[in-house]
Amino acid sequence: MASSPSSTNLRERIEATARAFLSAYEEGGAQDDASIINRDVTAECTRHLLPASVPQAYGLPADFFFDTKTYQETFAKDIKVLKFRNNISANLVIDTEARRAAFTSIAAVHANSGESYPAELAWFLYFNEDGSKVKKVVEFCDKDVILKMANTAA
Repeated sequence: MASSPSSTNLRERIEATARAFLSAYEEGGAQDDASIINRDVTAECTRHLLPASVPQAYGLPADFFFDTKTYQETFAKDIKVLKFRNNISANLVIDTEARRAAFTSIAAVHANSGESYPAELAWFLYFNEDGSKVKKVVEFCDKDVILKMANTAA
């Protein structure tokens, strides 16, 4: 069954937004501009971390989420001591009807100390009506890598 032009355009827009969303991690660090992390999300976007053991490792409730302001503040601290490079996405799946995308990513995390290690994640993005902004992020993290990054940024 062929896609209608509008669903094709929506799919392309969602894909472009998802790719821009991921690239913000590299660009924000490279430009030392934490605000870049929020350029592809709505003002009300929430960011959720999974598995539940990740927020629990920080003493946070399992249903904890970041708002855009808090996430940008956290990202600003991170990019002072580490940078994301070669962030590559794979396994992209887009559902235009539900306005969602899912993909995996791997990036090289470079700490100012010279240490480098891979960070692998799975992302689930929920989009606004036209696919131009992300309104909810669910990030499935490698707990060990997230803790290592947090210790570097502490």
